[in-house]
Amino acid sequence: MRRVAAILVAVMVTGALALSAPAEAQNAAGITAPVRIDDVDASYPNGAHGEATVTLELEVAEDGTVSKVKVKDGAEPFASAALNAAADFRFTPALRNGIPIRARILAKISFHEPYVEPPAKAPEQTESGATAPAAPPPSQESAAIAKAPMEITVLGEQREELGSIHIPKNETRLIPGAFADPFRVVEILPGVAPILSGLPYFFVRGAPPGDVGYFIDGIRVPLLFHVGAGPSVIAPALADRVDLFPSAYPARYGRFVGGIMAGETSAPSQVGRAEAQARVFDAGAMIEAPFAEGRGSVLLAGRYSYTQELLALVAPDYELGYADYQARISYALGGHDQLSLFFFGAYDKLKNKPLQLSLFDVSFQRLDLRWDHTTEHGHTRVGLTGGSDRLQNSQENRDGSSSRLNSDGLRLRLESEERVSSEVRLRGGADFGGDRVGADRERLGPSEVIFPARSDWSGGVYADAILRPARGVELVPGMRFDVARSRGKDYGFSEPRLSTRLRVAQGVAWIGAFGVAHQLPTSSVHVPGQSPSALELSEQETWQASQGIEFVLPSAMLSKLSLFYSRIDSRETELIGRDYGFELFLRRDFTEKLGGFLSYTLSRTERIIGPQTTLSSFDRTHVISAVLGYDLGRGFRLGGRAYYASGRPYYASCPTPDCGPGDVTLPRPYLHSGRVPHFMRVDVRFEKRWRFASGSWLAANFEWFNALLASETQDIAWDPIRGGLRSDVRSPLTLPSIGIEAGY
Repeated sequence: MRRVAAILVAVMVTGALALSAPAEAQNAAGITAPVRIDDVDASYPNGAHGEATVTLELEVAEDGTVSKVKVKDGAEPFASAALNAAADFRFTPALRNGIPIRARILAKISFHEPYVEPPAKAPEQTESGATAPAAPPPSQESAAIAKAPMEITVLGEQREELGSIHIPKNETRLIPGAFADPFRVVEILPGVAPILSGLPYFFVRGAPPGDVGYFIDGIRVPLLFHVGAGPSVIAPALADRVDLFPSAYPARYGRFVGGIMAGETSAPSQVGRAEAQARVFDAGAMIEAPFAEGRGSVLLAGRYSYTQELLALVAPDYELGYADYQARISYALGGHDQLSLFFFGAYDKLKNKPLQLSLFDVSFQRLDLRWDHTTEHGHTRVGLTGGSDRLQNSQENRDGSSSRLNSDGLRLRLESEERVSSEVRLRGGADFGGDRVGADRERLGPSEVIFPARSDWSGGVYADAILRPARGVELVPGMRFDVARSRGKDYGFSEPRLSTRLRVAQGVAWIGAFGVAHQLPTSSVHVPGQSPSALELSEQETWQASQGIEFVLPSAMLSKLSLFYSRIDSRETELIGRDYGFELFLRRDFTEKLGGFLSYTLSRTERIIGPQTTLSSFDRTHVISAVLGYDLGRGFRLGGRAYYASGRPYYASCPTPDCGPGDVTLPRPYLHSGRVPHFMRVDVRFEKRWRFASGSWLAANFEWFNALLASETQDIAWDPIRGGLRSDVRSPLTLPSIGIEAGY
């Protein structure tokens, strides 16, 4: 395996050097600047006087929307007027070699005081009695409050990580079945499949949920989605971007052998803003207010579920609830430094009331104090994070598996990035921290293991470089080192990473990635009623590689084809996991009248023990998601999503060849295997949005997850009473919802 990995690395490096010569960029940096295409007016502020120019720094997303804006220079009230207008600006996106990218630009907006018609007065007469001529009317230019002229300067691209899959935030809220939550968009991406339809716990390229890491602003959290309806644990208005790294992720992330789901929160705003949502099963809001003339900002957000009232009507034996909160205060210490305190947490509970058994009881809190230093060429962050986790998970069968873990910890981290030149950018960081573990126990079947109270610790350092040695060539070599002590055992890992991007032709790029990752044994799998797999219970090492081609298609479409392979070794057993397959992702911006996505994954997930190779119980050969949205005009929008997944394998043991009735205590030597039936569902969304001159907006929507009431088969097992193989079919998980959203 290591020889195969070395060959893959050599192929990527050799290919980069071989293809670099003929590649040509449109300019020295290979970037085509955004062009503004909207008709939004930056109105002259009421009560202001004179001429003014405001310089803004904008971040233009891949779909041409403005994802970030801040004032670089300009006085009030003109600065606030420019900020409010810029949020609605639209551009043709910046292009690098024909492929849309995020870009930072400087935009100068000029304000000209409008001419005010003086009150009419009687014409003056000259000494000779003649009427004096009236003053000439003002020129059209001086009287207009028209769209503020803009002078645009490209500062550079906001680079997308190689190997990541990202959909702009303004598009994620339009996806049917995601309930306007930018994190739930991961379900439609290639390589991702939920344990069961509608449950926000995912296998990523064959890696089980316990091997998938969740991060918010680089801070690890035990879960990213709530139980039940499954919204994220962060307010949608606070989320700036969400990235999925299905494998071979950047050196910044470690300690997980599956994929990484990483969310970044929006920067503190210099103008007040607020958003609120109310649906049939929960409600949430966020409000942010600046102070000290925009140097400081205070933000509060939260969500509360009243799902229990609805659940009592259809499943009175269960108790379900969730909530989350976020609070942030920040203050700019100068032109380059900012100090922030970010406090956030979440709570989830699912309980079987007749059994008095908590199936899922998870809560966490994080308090993060961070200092950010930003210069023209780089950014450095130092953060100190305190955290508390309370985790409990049980199967509904009291004799089944369960786990419990309580811990409190403190962690210090450093992240730094510096642009040395247009060809070289260096990144690095480190973190170190410990956890005081109080309750740690696990039960697998009848036996239970209780671990004594202890102190665990872990630390790591990483570095990588973004190199552009020639036009159309990007190399990202990286290395990560981790050490840890857990449950009285010491660990140490080294993890090389390499990503490449090569411009093959205009609008066509070849992207490759390779990486090694490790993960400590875990018994706390944060999935209701789910016991950890044999891989998750052991120390794991994975070798991952992918190769893909990304290209621009006509009609504003972007496509990506990828091949992937990963191998997970259990260092404590002979068990090996092997996952490989093909992915297709096709996207047309929702800014078009008709937009959408198509993702398709053809894969195989295997488990190998000695000479025997079997399919994983979660192997799905085909997974397809198709999303379409149509702008009907006048604020009306209609969308639909179709999801299809082929059946998972099942293995059923019977006492007789024909699986007739029998005694469950007798041996069952006859093994029957096959696949459960496939599953398909349809989600719909209809929305009407109103925008007001003040910049505020209101939206009403109807959304229905699983509108066809499709049922999914969980398993097929032997029935000892009636005999034969019987299907365990889950009742349809369907969520019709009427919602209201508003903001300014």
